[in-house]
Amino acid sequence: MGAASRAGGGRPCDRDIDVAVLAATRELLVEVGYPGLTYALVASQAGSSRPALYRRWPSKAHLVFDALFPSRIDDAPVDDPTFRAYLHAIITRVAASYRRPVARAAVPFLLGEIHDPERRRSIVDRLQVEAHRDLATRVSQAIVAGELVEATDPTLLLETVHAAALHHALGEETDDPEFAGELVALVLDGAPTRPGRGLGQPTCRTRDRSLVTDDGTRIVYRTGGCGGPALVFVHGWCSNRTHWDAQLGHFATSRRVVAVDRRGHGRSDVTTDGYTPARHARDLAEVVRRERLDEVVLVAHAGGGPTALAYADRHPDTVIALVLVDTFISGRTPLGRPHSAGRSPLGQLVDQLTGPDGAERFAATYRRFFSSAAGPEAEAAVRDAMAVPLRVARADLASLAADSEGPARRLRCPVLWLTVAPADIARLITVFRVVHFGVVVGSGHFPHLEVPDQVNAMIERFLTVVGPQA
Repeated sequence: MGAASRAGGGRPCDRDIDVAVLAATRELLVEVGYPGLTYALVASQAGSSRPALYRRWPSKAHLVFDALFPSRIDDAPVDDPTFRAYLHAIITRVAASYRRPVARAAVPFLLGEIHDPERRRSIVDRLQVEAHRDLATRVSQAIVAGELVEATDPTLLLETVHAAALHHALGEETDDPEFAGELVALVLDGAPTRPGRGLGQPTCRTRDRSLVTDDGTRIVYRTGGCGGPALVFVHGWCSNRTHWDAQLGHFATSRRVVAVDRRGHGRSDVTTDGYTPARHARDLAEVVRRERLDEVVLVAHAGGGPTALAYADRHPDTVIALVLVDTFISGRTPLGRPHSAGRSPLGQLVDQLTGPDGAERFAATYRRFFSSAAGPEAEAAVRDAMAVPLRVARADLASLAADSEGPARRLRCPVLWLTVAPADIARLITVFRVVHFGVVVGSGHFPHLEVPDQVNAMIERFLTVVGPQA
């Protein structure tokens, strides 16, 4: 709440000074952290004085709490004056407050400050009285309107919102636009379930998370579901995690699922280097560790295959099965000199992505990956591919010349080789120790997008055949 509205003695508060002080507090929390924040620093940056700050906020905790959490929530949109819309606005505002870097810097220390009941009353209850009063008024109006039951407790409701938003912010590093709506539905409608693949199985949601790798790269991934072993999906060349959504939705009812944006793709950071199966595998390992997955089934498409094989080669005890979707394996393949007659087919494809017409040729190449029967998912995938910088596309493509046959021959777990055309069975059974084959019907190079039901069914059957551990 604004300092001008607080009870107490002293001279009248200047609203402009309050705004400047609270803004300076937020900026300094990010710069120096809660322990390093002092009234002297805040006063200097805000153009105020320490005595003026102490008149408004008796302690640093009071000041920081007021800077983080505005007590008053904007009114619901005029076109939707319902309590549901109002609660959605509260949750959106509170969740946004907790997600900000300033909140991450201060909340752990504030929790320590308010551990003592007397201090909690002084900080939280005093500063949040306006929010409680406003919510209580809205709850009373909603009860009269028949939107809420008479026993609704506004204090418990506000505590539920803050607790859920804080827990969500601790677990999520990226914005989840569905969070507010889902929490509103849970609070007002209860927790219904919808049938999944079996009677009584709930439909599980997925959410995006992120981490920063050992070289400072932010990797975004999508995860959800429960049960194990987890299915970990690795996309192909110039694709992204969303291309596995049909598989995530299908398998999340019975397993943990994770789909990763490889560096340079989707929402993960674009870096100057690191576009190799080995580096992608290291990034993947950090995600697996972050999610505490002891055993995984890797599912990789096309250019993601070498990444999955590199990961399995380095972590053989965690990979219990591998699904390779329309991918390839080969020994190390020299690319040849750029634009030369001796350039390899892979090198020639890299060359096509250079020059003023590189982007146009790139789009045309990607469109050819889909069958003539493909729906709007084909153009969506092309748009996603075009969002990948050309230098990343070239580097990631060139990296496929690395040896993937060596890791494949060392693989101990069973493999599903899933393709859109008949496979070279005679060769593959000499490469893998245990390999099963599946061929989809009526699809181009992206069967998980074009014919997801076929792909899901084959993966399901494979996991059943290879045994209970998978």
